[in-house]
Amino acid sequence: MAKLKLTDANYYSQEANWQYMSASQFKAFRKCEAAALAELKGEWGRRETTALLVGSYVDAYFSGELEQFKADHPEIFKKDGTLKADFEKAHAICERLNQDELARLLLSGKHQIIKTGKIAGVPYKAKFDSRLTARQVEAICKKFPEIRSLVPFCGPMIVDLKCMKDFESMWDEDAAERVSFIEYWGYDIQGAIYQKVDGRLAPFVIVGATKETATNIDAFYIPDEDLAFALSEVEALSPRYDAIKRGEIEPEGCGKCAYCRSTKRLSSIKHYQDM
Repeated sequence: MAKLKLTDANYYSQEANWQYMSASQFKAFRKCEAAALAELKGEWGRRETTALLVGSYVDAYFSGELEQFKADHPEIFKKDGTLKADFEKAHAICERLNQDELARLLLSGKHQIIKTGKIAGVPYKAKFDSRLTARQVEAICKKFPEIRSLVPFCGPMIVDLKCMKDFESMWDEDAAERVSFIEYWGYDIQGAIYQKVDGRLAPFVIVGATKETATNIDAFYIPDEDLAFALSEVEALSPRYDAIKRGEIEPEGCGKCAYCRSTKRLSSIKHYQDM
């Protein structure tokens, strides 16, 4: 069957999600295979939370699609037509980023570029927030010389915009230690997938802005060796997740997430201390 040609209109459709793996889908399977498959089947869904909408508002601001976003989401407005507090904050975050020259330049690339490719034989899709051309990167390097070390051969750059609570490290239960928010949220995995789908070793940079009272902003890069390590995990697990989607392998539940709790069935009686 011919692969669906992806557009802005169908990129997030169920058909596209069945035909292509993505960074967010890979991370969902990595977290809980059973929940990820249930979501694909429409049996389980994540609500469009305010936090997600705030991030989408910021994305829309920089991609030039803000007016369309507002039209599509009347729920972000109060009865008097003004923005609700969370989205007033989102707009303030946008303006804060726009006031910073480097942040503005990093976010000035071509927006919402859709790319497809294969990783370990599995079709992937990706949508870049900002992809800078070699010429744009060179112009940035002239103004900010320290950045040149990231692009010694003056190639393109992939930039992703993230809006988050803060930049503090996070407690990783599996690793039993605090880790960078980059690792905790799997942004290294996202960068590895984007870089591979792009087809070139373009640096992957995150422009971050926080939702703190006084918005903090920063730009972070993930070294190529870290992306290569993350890619090795993507290559190792992608065929399994693809086989689960095709119904060839039964998914495993994590036993901890909301989906697993909601579908749990008792088969024994535990000693009260075996928790």
